[in-house]
Amino acid sequence: MIPVDRGRENIRDVFEEFFFGPLGRFLDPFLSEEARQHLSRARLELLRAARAFIDAEIERLEKGKRQE
Repeated sequence: MIPVDRGRENIRDVFEEFFFGPLGRFLDPFLSEEARQHLSRARLELLRAARAFIDAEIERLEKGKRQE
């Protein structure tokens, strides 16, 4: 059995590779340090947007369930 912390790390690794890996590999040879920092901040904003979307979906589903 995989320990919980390692399981989370595996999921995080898969997520990072799926969403950010191809872009990073494609752009990395061309980026300055300033551009890398900008993309890092953009990645953070993308993750925040995903979290907001997921939170809204959870709320929508919970609201629908309460109305049943």
